[in-house]
Amino acid sequence: MASSSARFASIYDSLPPDIQRAIVEKQLIPLLDQANKGKCKKVLASASKMQRRHAGIPVLDLKAKKREVNTLLDELHRDAKRSFVKERSHRSELLDQTVDSITSWLNDIWRVVYEHNVDFALAHECLLFTMNTLDQIGHGRASCRCAFTSMYVPITLKRKSGKVVKSWHVNGAHNIEEVLQFIWRDLFLSMLATGSQRQIKRIPEMLDDIEDLLGWSALEKLIYGGKKCPHDVDDADDDVSVLSDIDEDEDAYTDEDSELDEPIGNHDWLPKVPETASPSHAKHWSSRISSQMWNFRKYVHAAMLAVFKVNPSLRLYSAILANSTSPETTAAELMTYLNEMAPSCPEVFAAALDIHSLERNTITLASLLSSHSHLIRPRDAPIYQSAVTTLGADPFQQQRALDIIEKELLDTANAVRAPLLASFSLLETPENKAEIEQILKLRPSAGGRQDRIERWVDAVITPGTNTPNPMALAAMVMGLPIVPVLDGMDDADPLGYLDLDPTDPDMEDLRDEFRPRLKQRFEGWADAGIAVKGGQTILVKVYRELVKTMPWLRASDVVEEMMARLADKPSKQFLIDAVDALSAFVKVQRRKLSAAKSEQKRRAAAATQTAHSPGAAATPAFTFTIPPAPEAAEAEADERPETPPPPLEPVTPAPAPLFTFYTGALPGPGGGTVYGGGIEDVD
Repeated sequence: MASSSARFASIYDSLPPDIQRAIVEKQLIPLLDQANKGKCKKVLASASKMQRRHAGIPVLDLKAKKREVNTLLDELHRDAKRSFVKERSHRSELLDQTVDSITSWLNDIWRVVYEHNVDFALAHECLLFTMNTLDQIGHGRASCRCAFTSMYVPITLKRKSGKVVKSWHVNGAHNIEEVLQFIWRDLFLSMLATGSQRQIKRIPEMLDDIEDLLGWSALEKLIYGGKKCPHDVDDADDDVSVLSDIDEDEDAYTDEDSELDEPIGNHDWLPKVPETASPSHAKHWSSRISSQMWNFRKYVHAAMLAVFKVNPSLRLYSAILANSTSPETTAAELMTYLNEMAPSCPEVFAAALDIHSLERNTITLASLLSSHSHLIRPRDAPIYQSAVTTLGADPFQQQRALDIIEKELLDTANAVRAPLLASFSLLETPENKAEIEQILKLRPSAGGRQDRIERWVDAVITPGTNTPNPMALAAMVMGLPIVPVLDGMDDADPLGYLDLDPTDPDMEDLRDEFRPRLKQRFEGWADAGIAVKGGQTILVKVYRELVKTMPWLRASDVVEEMMARLADKPSKQFLIDAVDALSAFVKVQRRKLSAAKSEQKRRAAAATQTAHSPGAAATPAFTFTIPPAPEAAEAEADERPETPPPPLEPVTPAPAPLFTFYTGALPGPGGGTVYGGGIEDVD
């Protein structure tokens, strides 16, 4: 049975702060008068020691700070409105004041949590408010961010004695996030080292607040004090940091210079400071703080795992494994969650394909693609291509990968052809198809070819495409100015008015509709065909299908003339890029086929020369050649020049030779020789 003190402690920890204070004032303080003098003096001595330790503790007045910062933000909004009328703006000065206000108390926050080990929840709220303010200023859509992102902000953390713990020279106020994460790490480690169980139980909730505000990547950076993670693939070329810290000199302050971190009642405790700092360890930590890093990693791992269960991704998967003490066990646990959630929505399905591609799980990939490929969105094409390339590396799944590549290449080509027919609706008429075949037979430099191309493009273009807008034409006739919106209303890019932030994920659906990435999609599948063994055969089949359905792709000048008619239409830019990709693909495949044909002829000539050499066996009197296969004949036809050369007919007969040399053969009847050969004159 638990003792009375343990039961009281359990009840006390479950009470609100106001009730706790009331119990202390009404119940515990009066008990001191009834205790013996020895115990009373011991309690008073401990209280006096606490008083001396926390003398001069900074006051974190969050309410007053919010009032001050909100006043500055309101003035920023008013200045933005006034700048439309007045030429002068005070935005830079107001930004400086706002940033100075929210950074001036960072040292106080750090001292409260690290030196005094109190008010952890309040300090957490102060840091959240600081980050919210920076986010509000930095991501405002109403003004330019240049002044904010180029601002120089010096920040220094000092002890009560004035000795420097760490300093930053921040270039760009948006990079203050690293300083906040450094303070957050010390906050959590101090809480784990000195906090009560009730305070420690709030750590998952506080980590969740950080993830909601900054994303899951901020959780991982907490382990490294805001610095970029060593395994971060996006930071390989980041040689110069935008935050320059100057705490690595010999005068940098450590816990050996203070007794504030000494546990009360333990006079034999000595701090142990490492000689050098690492990304996951700071020089100013005591052994008591440093020993909590292991527990802190477990809390961060649990928080990242909770995010993965809701919104998995390849980067999050890699980050969890990188910070796990048992990667094999963690990977098995993550795969279990992933397989259960994969069919739930397109986002999770794309993440599942991405992760299984990384792990080379070809059997699982084949199963997912067989049963849930309908969940793949156009924006997921790069992930889909990576999965199919991984599938093609397995000999047992190679044919399936080739089938998918062929299907996707043809589907992408049809996706290009469909909007193209909206602008060139007469491409499929028999007259225009016959005319383009005749144009392709002309040499590129043949006279009249360019004129015929222009007439052909005029003939295939959709009627009325180049006519002005009726309202714009009426305004022009009446002498009224033409509104730009009316002039070419159908050709305007509607997404250009809405897509202010190209990285906004909320606009992905509109981008897929108005700016489909058909060029990148086709080129990605072509690259997948090259990467998979046997893919060249598929690319040749796709090439033949393209030149069959869109024969004009074989002529670059025809493609250029067609695209020139769409160049002044912003809404058709994606189509121009896609047609250029198809044209480049056709050109490359034709060149490869031509090179293969030349190599085949060279080998045949070499074999013939070897057969007729003096040491070769006698050849039979009668020889015959096997006619080429239909595919080879078709390939040869495709490889012929677009314009055949004109017949070489001399204007006048060639003159007779001036000298005739004796060959050693006697002339025979009919002008031939006794050897039975020669040429018979018909004159």
